[in-house]
Parts: sequence; C-alpha cells; structure tokens
Amino acid sequence: MASDFLRGSQTPTRTRWVNMLPIVFVMYTIAYFDRTNIGIALPAITADLGLKPVQGGMIGGIFTWGYAATQFLAGWLTLRLGSRAVVGHALWLWAVAAIGTGFVRNYEELLAARFLLGVAEGPVFAATAALLSEWFAKPERGRAFGWWNLSSPTGAFLAGPISGLLLAHYDWRVMMVVEGLPAFIWAALWWWRIPRSVAKAKWLPEEERNVLNAALQQEQAELQVQERSEKWWTIFSEPVVWMTLFGSVFITQLIAGYQLWLPSLLKAKSTLPIEWVGVLSGLPFLLGMAGIYLITQHSDNHGQERRLHAAIPTMITGLMLIIAMLIPSAPVEIAILILAGFPMKMFLPLVFTNLTECLPRGKAIPAVVFVNATGNLIAGTVGPLAIGYLRQKNDSFDLAFILLGAGSVVGGALLALVGTRWTKRKQAAPLEV
Repeated sequence: MASDFLRGSQTPTRTRWVNMLPIVFVMYTIAYFDRTNIGIALPAITADLGLKPVQGGMIGGIFTWGYAATQFLAGWLTLRLGSRAVVGHALWLWAVAAIGTGFVRNYEELLAARFLLGVAEGPVFAATAALLSEWFAKPERGRAFGWWNLSSPTGAFLAGPISGLLLAHYDWRVMMVVEGLPAFIWAALWWWRIPRSVAKAKWLPEEERNVLNAALQQEQAELQVQERSEKWWTIFSEPVVWMTLFGSVFITQLIAGYQLWLPSLLKAKSTLPIEWVGVLSGLPFLLGMAGIYLITQHSDNHGQERRLHAAIPTMITGLMLIIAMLIPSAPVEIAILILAGFPMKMFLPLVFTNLTECLPRGKAIPAVVFVNATGNLIAGTVGPLAIGYLRQKNDSFDLAFILLGAGSVVGGALLALVGTRWTKRKQAAPLEV
C-alpha cells in the first residue's frame, strides 16, 4: 500500500489538504506581511526619522541578519523539538517584535526592532518545510510546497493596499501596531489545530494515516540506502546544495531590493497618492501567486522536474527588470516592473522541494536551512543596500535595478547548470488531491 501511495496509484482523501495547508498558508502570509510592510512605510519613516537612502537600505537588510542567526539553529531545533513547537513559539515572538516597531524613537531602535523580527521569524521556513515533508509524500509534495509558498506573495500583496490604507488615515506607527496583532491570534489557532504528528491527527482516516506513515518511511529508507553513515555536515560536499545556494542568491537579492524599494520607486516616478502606491506595490505579488501555482502544478505533472522549472523564470525576471529600466516611458516601466512579479518567485518552492527529494531527512532539513539562511543573509543585505547606495550616489533607481536584473539572469543560468543529482528519475502520475 505504501508503494502504491508513493507512485500515485492509490488516491488519498483531501483531509490533510483541508486541515493542514490553510493553517500553514495563513501563518506564513502573516510572517511575510510583517517582514515586507516596512517597504510601503519607508517613505514616511524616512521623513519622520530623517533617514538617508543607505540607512533605508540597512533597515531592509538588518532583518536578514537576525533571520540568519536563528535559521542556522532551525534544523537543530526542528529535529529535536518538532516543527509544530518551533513555529508556535516563533509566532508569539515575532508578534512582539512587529508591534514593537511602532514604538521606536530613532534609527538605532528601528534597526534593533527589525533585527529582532528576523530572529523571531528565522526558524519558521525550515520548520515549515519539515512539517510539510512529514505530511505529504513525494508525488504530491511539489504542490504542497507550492500552496505554502503562495503565502509569501500573498503577504507581500496584502501589505501594499492594507498598509497604504492605514497610512492614508493614520501614521506608520499605528500601521505597525495594528499589523502586528494577527500573529498573536494565529499563534493560538496554530497550537489548537496543528497535530504533533501524523499519528496524533484524529481527523485523518486511520487507513490513510497508516499508509502515509509507511510511504514516508519507505521514501526515507530509499534515500538512505547508500548514505547511512553520513552526517548532516556532509551537505557541504553536495554539489546540488552549493549550486542551489549560488543560483538562489542572485534572484533573492533582486527580490529583497525590489520588495523594499518598489513603493519608493513608484512614489518617485509618479504622482500617485499613497493608497494607489500601496495597491500597485501589491499587484506584482498577486501575479506571483498565479506564477507559483502554475509552475508547481506543471512541475509535478511533468515528471517532477525541478531544475528548468526554477531556472527559466529566474532568467526571465532579470531580463524584465533590465528592459524596464532602459525604457524612458515611466508608465511602461512601471507596467513591466509589476508584470515581473509573475515569474519572480516561481523558483522558490521548487529549489526547496528538490532538496527534500534529493537528500534524506537528516540532511535535507539542514540543507534547506543552510541554503535559505545563507542566501537570505547575503542577498537580503546586498539587494536593499545596493539600491540605497546607488540611489544616493546617482539619484536614480535605474542602475541598481539593471545590475540586480543581470544578477538574476546569472542566477537562473546557475540553476540550469545544476547536475543530474538535481533531476530525479521520472515518476509515475502524481496523486490526485
């Protein structure tokens, strides 16, 4: 039965999808909302606290330092405490940090608040990846990771219009406090609705629970046949880990800079009121939701191929940013920048799905942590700071976005060059869910 389940010949119920993914989706939507709303508030914060563009870039980058600090501990914490506990505690902590941002009095306190927010959110990505790998077998995992990763563009999309509306009627401090409250509410729901394990899920039919456990055990056994003696630190000898890291860094630094500075760019290139800046800032991420959904569905349904499904959209994104900056018409430039949101995050669920499929669990989770933490640390610092620095020097966003776009093309090429360890053998038809 486990073998049938893995090959997709036995149809499971929709119970896991209905009970797990909505809770995970909203949790990570809130997380991404709280980390990206700083972008729409940045013009107001800059004026209120008297910040320079480089300081604005540092506000965006400092989050990743806190994020990386606990990301490196996330694998260890997840394997020992369990993914449910790690995420549950993180929810409380980042709510405090998000609300606290509304009470800062100067640049240094704002840096500290953003750093602490990163510390609180750091373990969540790896813990969520571990959680879904425990609840969904390989033939369906790409779609499960896809639905989860739809939450990041959803959070970024909602941050634009909601923050713009609050800023239009109140100030950025009220905005931060109000938008930090949902994490407190969701923490209570998380502890109530997420079971400790598949075996503890009373809402899951017993037969499916047993078959799923057997399927996951079989999957791990197959991965560990020739790797029983290897320790987690042997991930550093895996080419797939390094190529995934290097490729992801280039596109992630574009995303980090884009998310932080897009509202400021729209404000500089138009006379739109803050409400409309918020709406336009959110539109790329609405398109990104459709992009992630389509690419993960296509990947699962075409032999679970991950390499080119991640690489091609990454290169297209970079080219779109370059073209946008070279066009003299501001409306056309803004339109291309918004449309670039469609392919921008397509790579994200695929690169991490792939790591959980190429490596046994004891190595896959540390690999996810290493790639995500290191990539975000480098890219999340370089992207916002590069745009802030070049804008301060040239009084323009154009050069910065051209350079980041070129980097994204390079990143896509690196993902395309990942060796055969990336591309798994073609699998049978995926599970119908």
